[in-house]
Amino acid sequence: MVKHLLKKSAAAGIAIAVIASGCGKSDEGSKGGADKDTKAAAVDYTKGDYEVVIQDLAGGSDEPFEKSFGQYIRKKFPNFKITFIQSKEGTKLQDLTLAGQNVDIVYASLETISGPLLASGQQFDMSGLIKEHGVDLNKFEQTTIDAVRTMGDGKIYYLPVTTMVQVMFYNKGIFDKLGVPYPKDGMTWDDVHAMNQKLTRNESGINYMGYSASPNHILRMNQMSVPMYDPKTKKPMLTDERWKAAIERYFLNEASSSYKTWSTEKKKLPYYTEMTASQELATIVFNSQFPFDGPQYVKDIDWDLVALPTTKDKPKLGSQASPRMFAITGTAKNKGPAMEVIKQLTSVEVQTEISKQGFMTVLNDDNVKKLIGSESQFKNKNWKAVYYNEIAPKSYQSIYDGDILQKFLSPVVLKVVTGQTDLNTALREAQDQAEKFVQAEQQK
Repeated sequence: MVKHLLKKSAAAGIAIAVIASGCGKSDEGSKGGADKDTKAAAVDYTKGDYEVVIQDLAGGSDEPFEKSFGQYIRKKFPNFKITFIQSKEGTKLQDLTLAGQNVDIVYASLETISGPLLASGQQFDMSGLIKEHGVDLNKFEQTTIDAVRTMGDGKIYYLPVTTMVQVMFYNKGIFDKLGVPYPKDGMTWDDVHAMNQKLTRNESGINYMGYSASPNHILRMNQMSVPMYDPKTKKPMLTDERWKAAIERYFLNEASSSYKTWSTEKKKLPYYTEMTASQELATIVFNSQFPFDGPQYVKDIDWDLVALPTTKDKPKLGSQASPRMFAITGTAKNKGPAMEVIKQLTSVEVQTEISKQGFMTVLNDDNVKKLIGSESQFKNKNWKAVYYNEIAPKSYQSIYDGDILQKFLSPVVLKVVTGQTDLNTALREAQDQAEKFVQAEQQK
């Protein structure tokens, strides 16, 4: 992908040396499996002693890991010793690599997983192991697999285990108080505009706002699949006209005077807390798994969800997905067992259980999809909304995207909404700043 990142620091060079010295100690598949005759089917991984060391690159603790993934691994492989190492200061992947601490599997979102793997010299092509262990890539939702192949120049550096899209959540109490019909699946952005006008008003001393969205999420997962970085020119592309159209659609067209006033006074955009806590906001576009990630935030309101609104010309095209990826590291001591862990997590059996909990499956399987949320604490909500639209193709993902988005693109929205500058000027300035940032990163 972006090979120069491996020389980003001296530590990366040391990491590569660690990999080189450790390859001979790895079990089958240590070279990606392409030059191996070992047949995984001949190995019964439910027997024998294996330790699989796992890390959430986002810094999650062992408790959410156990609930979301660990319990299913232990059920299938009670003989495995599953060791979870939390990523924090001193124990991040690069730290562990330099210290010679084995890590077999890491996981993070598709948008963020490449950076730590490349920086620590741990990126590993799983293609050989995938073939040896009989993992069928055709069973997955294909926009995700296409994105993985594109990012890896044909190689498979990670596989998805859960995913999410953007949907619209709404506070029923506000709709009831203002006498406005609830939103529904299949709405267009024109419908949202009409709804927003009815919901944006002062009632009993409260200035209600009809709609908001999270720039960091809706822009990253935008429906037009606009990328932030061009791998050919090696430059950001924030002045692409499609970014202007996206910001207008998701924010400026819906920014009422009260929305602008609120954002100016608070120096931020209305977020989900304005829907769930202060209850000034009627709807917000956000991650489909939000209520499961933060059940404490929705406990005091009557809420539901609908599919992301679409455009008239593409009435069934939703957002891009943001899958959580699992990767085997280059220095993994137990690559075979690690591959079996990922295979089990992506099995119909486990994906069914994950779906019942309320998380989107990564499988293209209607029988699994229809069970979403059915055994969760929110089982009576409109979970079919997450599959109502088609998933948009994944835009090209670079290692710079997170910084480009959070430091340069997302801030444009607040600047324009609050009248600090116009959209064209803001995007040109963001492009200039992002170009300087990328150039500096490329020279490291």
